[in-house]
Amino acid sequence: MDVLLVDDNVLMQQLIARFLGEFGYQVAVAGLASEAVALARKSPPGLLMIDMHLPDLDGPDALIALRRLPGCADTPAIAISGLAEEEMRHMMMHDFNEYLVKPVDLDMLHATVARYLGPNLARSVG
Repeated sequence: MDVLLVDDNVLMQQLIARFLGEFGYQVAVAGLASEAVALARKSPPGLLMIDMHLPDLDGPDALIALRRLPGCADTPAIAISGLAEEEMRHMMMHDFNEYLVKPVDLDMLHATVARYLGPNLARSVG
């Protein structure tokens, strides 16, 4: 998988997964940090996108749990939240590489993901 999206908002999951899928990115979604850990354990992602307010853990704790997994220690992570931009800057101190404020601007989303995975990642399966 290219992107592991961790967000308990089903509409946000669908919007981001569908949008990034149009650029050829393979997106796995999880609504809980525990689900994300299980997915990443099976297949380490190239990029993590984590909502700051999950039902089972907050975003920084979810990132810590994911980064402890083999193959995920150096995986870039993007924080996503409805928090004000100033609060999101504070979250950057928790080892996130980037942050996006909801509602997510789709052009900014693509540009941010492309910085880490390349602009058009249509992979051929052989």
